[in-house]
Amino acid sequence: MKPKRKASTAVGWAGRLCGMGLLGWGVLLGACRDPAGTALYVTIDFPPSLTMDQLRVSGAVAGSAIGPQLLPEQPERTLAQEETFRILLPSAPDKAEAQLQVEGLRLGTRVALGTSQVRVQEGSEVDITVRLEPTSIDGFCLDCPEGCCKSGICTTSTFNTCGTGGIACVTCDRSTADSCGPEGSCVCGTAGACDPLTTDACDNGQCKCGTGGPCGAGQECVGGRCVCTPASCANGCCAFNACLPGTSINACGQGGAVCAKCASRETCGNGSCN
Repeated sequence: MKPKRKASTAVGWAGRLCGMGLLGWGVLLGACRDPAGTALYVTIDFPPSLTMDQLRVSGAVAGSAIGPQLLPEQPERTLAQEETFRILLPSAPDKAEAQLQVEGLRLGTRVALGTSQVRVQEGSEVDITVRLEPTSIDGFCLDCPEGCCKSGICTTSTFNTCGTGGIACVTCDRSTADSCGPEGSCVCGTAGACDPLTTDACDNGQCKCGTGGPCGAGQECVGGRCVCTPASCANGCCAFNACLPGTSINACGQGGAVCAKCASRETCGNGSCN
């Protein structure tokens, strides 16, 4: 049986999360035993696999609105089972029905919802437990910590269905990756996925362009060769498959065009000879 909490004449919202699940009952009473009066002492319950960092609390009693109120005001940590908070009801008549809605949020998005009702006891604090259940989100699967979401179904993370934490599954590209890493992203060997601009294959865990390594800065891998192209040298010009700044009279140009040599008495400005 829970110990009784002494009521008082305090008024207002006292919506501080008390962390019952983390601190234990004895510490909870010392840390979060605010004066009450007519009040609701709310405990939230939810599936252990559900990850939330905030609550949005709203409701009504005797025609007066409760909230909406965010707890905590800014996300601080992952919420634990049986977190508690108190709502003070200074003007609620005896035996009025209080209706409470609690939304569980993750990164500002609702991932769970629960409602409950209880009769108010004037001058006393009433316990109420709200059970939160997962709610559906387009492209996101709840209670899916180790897998990804495909057509609304939690799916094991593999090369063709890569992702964790319930995010939308992606299919890895065999030209840039050879597996789905433990963090739910496509990887080549032990590194990240290859850059498709500078490589064309992930071979035995190594990113390559043709038979060599990745292309250098200002180059694109085309047909297994590293060449200078408009895609790799947008801010300069190309000469001998190298990307040059394009600001010299001997190598003037921009947009990855072939560098030009300016004529005598010409200058190079804005990528052209003038």
